[in-house]
Amino acid sequence: MKVNVTIAGASYSEVPSILIPLKKGGRARFCEVSDTTAKAADVAKGKKFYTSEGELVTGTADLSQADARKTITLIQKEHQTITLTCNHPELSSQTDSDGNTVYATTYQDTLSINLKADTDYYAGKITINGEEQENSSTNPQLAYISAPISNGMIVSATDAAPIPTVPFTDVSLTMTGQGTQWLTGHMLMTTKQSPESPKIVGVGALENGSRKGLLFLLDEEKRYAGCKVELTTGTGISDTTELFYEKDNDLGVIMIGEISDALYSYLAESSETNAEVILTVKVVG
Repeated sequence: MKVNVTIAGASYSEVPSILIPLKKGGRARFCEVSDTTAKAADVAKGKKFYTSEGELVTGTADLSQADARKTITLIQKEHQTITLTCNHPELSSQTDSDGNTVYATTYQDTLSINLKADTDYYAGKITINGEEQENSSTNPQLAYISAPISNGMIVSATDAAPIPTVPFTDVSLTMTGQGTQWLTGHMLMTTKQSPESPKIVGVGALENGSRKGLLFLLDEEKRYAGCKVELTTGTGISDTTELFYEKDNDLGVIMIGEISDALYSYLAESSETNAEVILTVKVVG
């Protein structure tokens, strides 16, 4: 508040404070504080202020505000990945001392939880606060649910399970060339095979730059273990390759591996001329 004062015969008008030189040096500030209304409980703890009586007082108020946001702790599990999403705005997050992600939200009420297993595993079950949740997916490698958000909720999953494999076994194929196909390259369809399993409906010969490949189209949902095979044609061409299992979105279950230029050229030419091919597959490792 501004006041009019007279000090040592000097008048001061409409001033909030006055600095007066001291005899031993320095200056003293005189302020009008009669209009102060704050109390110790109004001022942050440790901060000082003058009351309306001119008394120097230390504040006592704890002004720190508690975080009112709802928190969700996400605990990932081996061989699968859990993803949390919700409507805009996105969840804020930080990492706790255990390496888990802790999300926080004020406005969102519903959480989408998605679980995806690694290639060779079946997904576990999504858990909330340790309780298993019903899965909305028919794919054994996926799980997803929607759940209401509650403060302090913990999202995780039960353990992923390795997908059982069966051994790929020896087989002899008689095939006829079908020409070039979009996804399978130079295609040959099986007309006869012995034994009947693993059931191979056709073979494709593919080229990617300098690399040549062969894929077996399997008419089975079995998951075959990778293996080393010896490939021999009825014309005497022999090759050895490592076969690997894949489940393609378009082709289904396949076994695929790299082959030599000689075997690729023979299969490609036979495909384009609709020739008959005999191919013996022997597992050697």
